[in-house]
Amino acid sequence: MHYRKLCLLGASAFVLAAAATPALAGDDPAVIEEVVVTAQKRAENVQDVPLSIIAVSEKAMAAKGIDDAVDLTRAVPNLRLDATAQQAGISLRIRGFGAASNFAIDPSVAPYIDGAFIPRPGAILKTFLDVESVEVLRGPQGTLFGRNATVGAISVRTNAPSTAGFAAKVGGQVAKYGAYQGEAMINVPVNDQLAIRFAGLANTTDGFVKNSDGQTYGQNSLAEGRLSAKWAPTDDLTWIGRLDYARTSGDGVAINQVDVATASPTQLARYTARLGGNPTTLSDPPSFKTNQRFTNLNLSDTQTGITSDLTWNPGGDYTVRLINAYRDWKNRQSDGDVVFTTADLLTRDGSFSSQSQSHELQFISPKGALLNGKLDFVAGLYYFDEDYRTGEFFNLGGQWCSFVIAAAAPGLVGPCNAAPKFHATQGQFSQGASSLAAYVQTTYAITPDLDLILGARETQDRKSGFFQQAITNPTAALLAVPETTRMTFKDTRPSWRANLTWRVRPDIMGFVNYSTGYKSGGFNSARSTVVLGQKRVFNSETSKDWEVGVKSMLLDRRMQLNFTLYRTDLDNFQDRSFDGSTFTVRNAGSVRAQGFELEGQARPDEHFALDWGVAYLDSKFTDNQNAPGLPGCTGAATSCPTVQDLTDRPNTFAPKWQVNLGGQYRTSPFLGGYTATLRGDMNYTSGMYTSNDLNPQSWVKGVTLWNARLGVASPDQSLNVDLFVDNLTDEHVFTTKFPQILDAVFGVRDPTTGSTLMRGFMNTPRTFGVRASKTF
Repeated sequence: MHYRKLCLLGASAFVLAAAATPALAGDDPAVIEEVVVTAQKRAENVQDVPLSIIAVSEKAMAAKGIDDAVDLTRAVPNLRLDATAQQAGISLRIRGFGAASNFAIDPSVAPYIDGAFIPRPGAILKTFLDVESVEVLRGPQGTLFGRNATVGAISVRTNAPSTAGFAAKVGGQVAKYGAYQGEAMINVPVNDQLAIRFAGLANTTDGFVKNSDGQTYGQNSLAEGRLSAKWAPTDDLTWIGRLDYARTSGDGVAINQVDVATASPTQLARYTARLGGNPTTLSDPPSFKTNQRFTNLNLSDTQTGITSDLTWNPGGDYTVRLINAYRDWKNRQSDGDVVFTTADLLTRDGSFSSQSQSHELQFISPKGALLNGKLDFVAGLYYFDEDYRTGEFFNLGGQWCSFVIAAAAPGLVGPCNAAPKFHATQGQFSQGASSLAAYVQTTYAITPDLDLILGARETQDRKSGFFQQAITNPTAALLAVPETTRMTFKDTRPSWRANLTWRVRPDIMGFVNYSTGYKSGGFNSARSTVVLGQKRVFNSETSKDWEVGVKSMLLDRRMQLNFTLYRTDLDNFQDRSFDGSTFTVRNAGSVRAQGFELEGQARPDEHFALDWGVAYLDSKFTDNQNAPGLPGCTGAATSCPTVQDLTDRPNTFAPKWQVNLGGQYRTSPFLGGYTATLRGDMNYTSGMYTSNDLNPQSWVKGVTLWNARLGVASPDQSLNVDLFVDNLTDEHVFTTKFPQILDAVFGVRDPTTGSTLMRGFMNTPRTFGVRASKTF
C-alpha cells in the first residue's frame, strides 16, 4: 500500500513539474536558483557535477527552516542523522550506512567544514551558523576529498568575509518549550584587501520531557561564534582564516520510552512487579511524559577550531591551495540512571576528547589546460593526525545491591554493599591515529560533449590504542570485566574513480560513475563482559559503487529534474552490536545497497514553487554468518542460538523509502511592497530495523512528518518575520529501539523466542514559534 501511494505521489510531483511554466535564478522568482558547489575542487554549478549530490543554499535553508544538520534530512533523501543517550553519539548515515561518532571508528560519511575534515561528527552538528551552503555527496569520496569515506560526505561552507561593503544582520527566535535564540553577523571591509567577519549565536531551551517528579528535562544552552578574516594582498594571493568556538551545557536528557507493544502482558507484569508497581511510563503510542529517575545530570561540550585557507595562483590560471586546520573537542556528560527506570540503580560519567590536525595541499589546473584544451587535473597531498580519548565510569545506585544483585547473584549482596559504589567501573581508552594520502583526478575531453574522468588515491593509516578497564566492586562484573590491552593497526589501500559524462544538450547531462572507497580499521573502545584482547581490533571497510544518472534543467530553467540509479557493495562492514549491556564494534560482513534517487524542483509561475526528493533503498547483507542472536537467546536446546546467519536479510537503519515534498506560495506585493510566503513540507520515512540482530521488535514504523511556515518580508527583503510549526500533526514515534538495560534482571527475556522488552528513543514533539531577522 505504501509503495503504491509513494509511486503515485512521485508521479504526481513529476506531472505537476512537467506542466509548469515556471522558476529561480539569482533574484528572478520565475527561474530555478543556480547553486555553486566545490565538490570537485572547482566552483561549478551543481548541475554540471557528474555525481549524486544535493546542495542546499543559504536561501533554501532559510525557506525550509533548516538550522542544523538534523534538519538537513528534510531536504536530502537517503540521509539520516540519529542521536543516542549521549549527545556525543550522533550517527551520520547515507544509503543505510554510517557509524556513531562517540566510538573510536572513522565516519563512513565524512564531514567537512570549509574544506577541513572533522573526525568526530558530534563536534560540528550544533547549528548552521552563517553558512553559505551545504553539499551532501552520496557514494564513496576518495579521489578528491582529504579523508577517505566509503559512502559519502557532508561539506559545509561558511560565508567568507567580503571587501565589497559593510553588511550586518541580527535575528531572534522564540519557540515552544522555553526556546529562545539570538544571532548576529557583521562584515567589515577594512580596505580593498582586507575584510573581517563575525557571526555569533546563543540559544536556550527548557526541554520537553515532563517527568513525574514535576520537573522538565532536556534543558540545553548553546553559545557559538566564528571570527573570520580575508586578506588578498595581490590578485594572485588570498588567505582566509577562521576561528570558531562553541559551548553547550545542559542536562543532556534524550527522551526514550518503553515500547509496550514489544512485550506480552506477562512480561509487562513482571517488569512492573520488579519495580514495586512503579514502572517507567507504559503507553502506546509512546508519551513525551516520563516516569524515570533523573539524578546527577550534567552536559558540558566545548569545541574550538582554527582553519587557514591559502590560495595562490602562480600563473596561467593554475591554483595552489593549502588548507591547515586544528580542532579541539571536549565532551563530558553525567547521565541520570542509565537503566531508565524509577529505581536507583546505575549512573554513568562519560568523557570524550579529540585533538586533531589536518593539512591538505592541492594543485589545480585550469579547465582544458593540457593537450590542446582536452585535459585538466586536480592533485593533492593530505595528512591527518588525531589524539582521541574516552572515559566511562559507572556509579552503583542505592538499590543496585538489593535490586540487581539480589536477583542475579544473591550470595554477593554482602560484598556488593561492602565495596565502593562510586566509580565501581573505570574504563579508559586512548588512540593515536595518523593518515597520509596522495590523490589525483584528471578530466579528458574525448569530444566537446563527452568527458572521461579518472581518479586514483593511495592512503596509509596507522593507529595505536590502549584500553584499560578496572572494577572496584565485584558485582560490577555484570557491566564489565577487568582488561588491559594495547593495540596497533596499519593499512595501505588504493581508491579509484572512473566516470563518463555526456552533455546531451547544454541543459541535460548523463553520467556513468564507478568509484571505490576505503575506511580505516581500528579498535573497539567499549567495555565488555568478557576480555576481548586483540579481538578489539577490526579490519578496514571497503566499498564499490556504480551510479548511472541524468541531470536536467528544463522549460527555460523552470524545472530541474535529476535521477540516479546506484549500487553499492561494502565489505568488512563496520557495525555495532548490543549485548544487553553495551555496544561493541565488529566487522559484520558484506552488505549491498541499491536503488534510485529522484530530486527536482519546479516553478509553475513567479508565485509557486515545488521541490521534491524520492529515494528507494534495497539494502541487505550478502554475507553476515556470525551475527549476534536475539537478546533472549541462551543457546540451550530449548532456546534459540546466540549466533545467527543474517545473510540475505535487510541491513539496519535502511528504510526502503524516503520522500520529501515541499510547496511554497509567495504573494504579489501588498501594502507598498510587502510580500507573504506560505510553505509546507512533508517528509516520509518507511519502516526499518534498528538493531543489528534484526530483532523484529526493533522495527520502527514508517512515519510522515509535516512542517509549515508563514513569512512576511519588507519591500526591500531586509526585514523578515516567520511563523513556523514543526511536526504539525504531533506524531509520537520511535526513531530507534534497543533492549531494556539489564532486561534479564527484570525477568522480561523469553528464551524460547529470544524476545525481550524494548525501549526506544523518540522524535521531537510538535514545536511552534516565531523568527525575525533584519539585514543592514
